[in-house]
Amino acid sequence: MSTEAADVVAPTLDPTWDLPAVPSVEAVRGGPLPPTLVLGKDKEEALHELGRWVRAEGLPDTADSELVKFIHSCDYDLEKAKKCARDFYKGRRDNPELFSGWDTALPNMQSIHDVVLCATLPRKTPENFRIMVTALKTSDTTNYVIADVCKSMLMSMEMLFLTEPTCAGIVVLHDLSKVTFSHFLKVAWSMPRKLQAYMEDGLPIKRETVHLLNCSPFVDNGLKLMRHIGRKEDWDRMRVHRAAGDYSELHKFVPVDCLPSDFGGSLPSLEELHDMTIRRMAAFKDIFRSRGLI
Repeated sequence: MSTEAADVVAPTLDPTWDLPAVPSVEAVRGGPLPPTLVLGKDKEEALHELGRWVRAEGLPDTADSELVKFIHSCDYDLEKAKKCARDFYKGRRDNPELFSGWDTALPNMQSIHDVVLCATLPRKTPENFRIMVTALKTSDTTNYVIADVCKSMLMSMEMLFLTEPTCAGIVVLHDLSKVTFSHFLKVAWSMPRKLQAYMEDGLPIKRETVHLLNCSPFVDNGLKLMRHIGRKEDWDRMRVHRAAGDYSELHKFVPVDCLPSDFGGSLPSLEELHDMTIRRMAAFKDIFRSRGLI
């Protein structure tokens, strides 16, 4: 691991937190499934069949440890897993500007992380869902660069499926309290269209629910503007919470001990969890480099 990554100091960890440690480069280079990951006979056969197909197609990664994320995210449906793997590699090939420069020390990444809070929360829900949160630090859109927002999001997703390939799914919380109409315009007109297929069909992570928090009346208009982005089933997963600062409805879906203090939870503040996530992201630098993402 690089000196920069090795110097990253982890925060004091609560023993009930379950975020996996940063793996070594060797651990993510491919190989057999780790002994801690046991699949049933039928699931193993589906995984091996996917491996045979990947090798026949000439796709990059053939090791079981790399392929399990595809087959698991598609509920061990072989044909769906094939499409996911194909779209995964196509999306990365078609968007080189988004799948490079994955270095938190770069000026553009430092700039976006000064504007956007992003946190992978260290305690899963009882259903084994990992929670991801985004929020804005400021309403100013000057340094809100959608390509860098996407890149940060992709880095977080990569860390998840590298360390938790059989996660039950993710729950995403977007705090929209500082969002302006200018943000919606930037997303609607600047979101790379080629990335859409990757996010919809090539991302090997199960997406459960997206909660949109602190939605003011104009946000509804902004959401209508963005309806052309994404599929109906993805929009159907969204839950809109309009009461500003009232998280009682959210608590019906996500336990308070899995939420930041900002949302009435018992975890540290979102800013602290953001800092922890960025430090963890920095510690993945050598892994990202080994995968051609630096």
